[in-house]
Amino acid sequence: MVDRHSDDDLRVGNPERERAIALLNDSFASGYLEIAEFEDRSGLVYAAKTRRELRKVLEDLPSATMLFPTPAVAASAGPAYEPLHLDADWSEVRRKGVWEVPPSIVATASVGTVDLDFTAARFTGPSTSVQLQVSVSTVKVRVGPDHEVRYTDLHLSGWSKVKDKAGAPTRPGGAVIELIGAASGMSSVNIRRT
Repeated sequence: MVDRHSDDDLRVGNPERERAIALLNDSFASGYLEIAEFEDRSGLVYAAKTRRELRKVLEDLPSATMLFPTPAVAASAGPAYEPLHLDADWSEVRRKGVWEVPPSIVATASVGTVDLDFTAARFTGPSTSVQLQVSVSTVKVRVGPDHEVRYTDLHLSGWSKVKDKAGAPTRPGGAVIELIGAASGMSSVNIRRT
């Protein structure tokens, strides 16, 4: 049984439903669901009106905790920053040039592109957590010579892959960019150093 959450009665829309379908697809591809059960649960997802109803569909699956990600807590004391939410469903979302990087970014995409260029960005702390929930999408991450990118907690499924052409930082002292969450359905996460 799902624990009671304070946001259970919040209504859901297409972004939340698409994230739930992506997680069901991952569970099906990983062998947790049979095809008939996948189809039944998919119907329940599209009929869901609240977060409680969506949680119930995924409650017994390992990926259930990724349905409504909790933003990472800032590592240092200071001003509170809201997570930056980027949604690239059937579109492209791009951040480049001089922009302020909060401690937490939540990026969702279905058949889209998320393009994050950190080379000239200003970090508000020593690190940022980029929570990905992408399916059949491309994520581009460009970093400077001193940035470190970690992706050991990024779950890949459905022929998704990480292409890390950045390697280790060429000089110490830069911000850490941690990619977490899930990439499914032949998504590609491309990391380059400029």
